[in-house]
Amino acid sequence: MSCAYEEDLTAYVDGELPPPHRARVEAHLGTCADCQQTERLLRVTVARMAELPAFTPSPSARREVLARLDALPPTWRERLASLLRPGVLVPSLGVAAAAVLAVLVVGRGGGESTALDEWDPGALEVATNLELVEDYEVLGLDSSDDLEVVENLHELGMP
Repeated sequence: MSCAYEEDLTAYVDGELPPPHRARVEAHLGTCADCQQTERLLRVTVARMAELPAFTPSPSARREVLARLDALPPTWRERLASLLRPGVLVPSLGVAAAAVLAVLVVGRGGGESTALDEWDPGALEVATNLELVEDYEVLGLDSSDDLEVVENLHELGMP
């Protein structure tokens, strides 16, 4: 079935559509045999699911399932995320910042006096906040958004 209302049928059966949208779906159901059939199937499925007994796993079953999940090899996304975690990424940023600063100083000939506004703004930002970047791992933050929240805690009246 490839009807424009197909995606709305589950919400319709669950009673989650706002009244105007619900009225449009009801009007469409009066004219579309495919959607009528899908609606009936959804209602039967919901009714049968409601008849199933409630299942609460035992604590030992829960531990066993979690142990099996932990034993699975990491996905490529998890491996990539582990490479980008603060413990790996932050030392790399420190080394990169030092390398950029060294290149900038050596590239300027060493003898010239340079104003800070002539330096690369990104390198200067990392250099001025290097201590904060190094504390990133110590704080246990998972993303740069977390770091931004910590930086702006004073706006919330926190120390």
